Amino acid sequence: MKLEITNETAHKIPASLFTALQVQEANGTVELLLTGDNQIRKINLQYRDRDQPTDVLSFSEKDILPFAQDSKKLGQIIISVDRAKQQAKDLNQTLEEELRFLFVHGLLHLLGYDHQTPAEEKKMLTRAYKILGRNS
Repeated sequence: MKLEITNETAHKIPASLFTALQVQEANGTVELLLTGDNQIRKINLQYRDRDQPTDVLSFSEKDILPFAQDSKKLGQIIISVDRAKQQAKDLNQTLEEELRFLFVHGLLHLLGYDHQTPAEEKKMLTRAYKILGRNS
């Protein structure tokens, strides 16, 4: 997986936080945008008709360009560092742990995982925890 990172925040977040993750089925380029609540709120409103900030959004390249079968891009992941910081505090974990979880969550969406049903959610979380080397 090739990762292209844009960090719009004042937080110094090393690329290695994400590039060290081993996701075998992630073949292609992922664009990662680290931003704040205001920007992710605007994106959430524009693309999901939800006027509120969220922690992570992902946009699969095949959903954006359905006829680009040979595209080397998997898609885009957008993370609100503001949300991640608050959630890390609420969950009593580090910002880095929360950012890694949100990245993996977004990446799994790009790879076709979802969490609309309890069974799908369990499958997705099990895969996420395996990638992160965490127990469920």
